[in-house]
Amino acid sequence: MNSAFFWDLFLDTGAPEMYVYYQEAKRSEEQYVSDSTGACTARQSI
Repeated sequence: MNSAFFWDLFLDTGAPEMYVYYQEAKRSEEQYVSDSTGACTARQSI
């Protein structure tokens, strides 16, 4: 599940644990993006 789902759930319910889940999901999404930025390398012409 993505962070937007937990944020919407937090806004709907006000449950503090949903905010914690939102923060964890957001952090893992940011980590995934920053880890995958160098995954593709430019082709070198031979």
